[in-house]
Amino acid sequence: YKHHRQNVQDLLKEICQQRAQEINNQNKVPEDHTNQPKKDDLLTVLLKSKLESQGAKRDDTYDELVEMLLTVFFAGYDTSSVLLSMVMWSIATNPSIQQECAMEAQDASSTSSQKEPSLHEDASQWESRLAFCRAVILETLRLHPPVTLNSRVFNKDVKLDGCTIPKRTRVYLPITQIHTDERNFARPTEFLPERWVRKNATTDRWLARDFKTEPSFVENDLAYIPPANPQYVLTFSDGARNCIGHRLALQESTMIFACVVRDLTVNVPTGFVMQKRKKFALAPPVEMPLIFRRREKQS
Repeated sequence: YKHHRQNVQDLLKEICQQRAQEINNQNKVPEDHTNQPKKDDLLTVLLKSKLESQGAKRDDTYDELVEMLLTVFFAGYDTSSVLLSMVMWSIATNPSIQQECAMEAQDASSTSSQKEPSLHEDASQWESRLAFCRAVILETLRLHPPVTLNSRVFNKDVKLDGCTIPKRTRVYLPITQIHTDERNFARPTEFLPERWVRKNATTDRWLARDFKTEPSFVENDLAYIPPANPQYVLTFSDGARNCIGHRLALQESTMIFACVVRDLTVNVPTGFVMQKRKKFALAPPVEMPLIFRRREKQS
């Protein structure tokens, strides 16, 4: 472990040095005279902040920055792989949802539209162009959170329902139980991406739902699915110490998922029953046989 960790640290340090050199070279050339596109990724933003705070006093070790990048890398590696495994399982067992995702992903990748660029040309619109795919990711995170338990230590006495919890008490948050409580989500054990999105009748595209403005129930409509409140999803924790890779994880998972479901169909063998393994984090099943086939082109 130490050997491989050191290899990753050395690689990240080398990348930091190369990117810092690029930033310094760009700063020496007037903005109007450089042909290099401006970068605003996470590493560039962190490096610029480091260089500006140092001023004339240079520090080329990058140790603190490397540790931050290691946190993002390791925290997002296993959790994202488990998430994508569970997403594939979820759509394989829900063919209609899989088809809807494929249609949205194909539309977002199409270059035939004259009104808006494809995601290949402009990935910044991923949330709106892949709204249903993102909803499938969110619903998977709700039912199969990669991290099933979290905790906090109170820094002062707290009163809850007439009971005083003393300072320095560690409180555990049972994320899976919170996500499947009917007081937080209607029909909590069902896989329903529609709780996160609704279809626009005019454009025939999916839009994110707003729990603040949409009703929680509709009289005489038993099929109505209330909008989900994202504050009840604790997959990335909450508050000042929530996951720093929250947005990155959602974006990369949605984009990878969309690319796969656009080109491939996913199925599971008949009769296979998945057995989840729970530790601190949700481990992938001992086996999860998934059958991928190339999706037929639609004329």
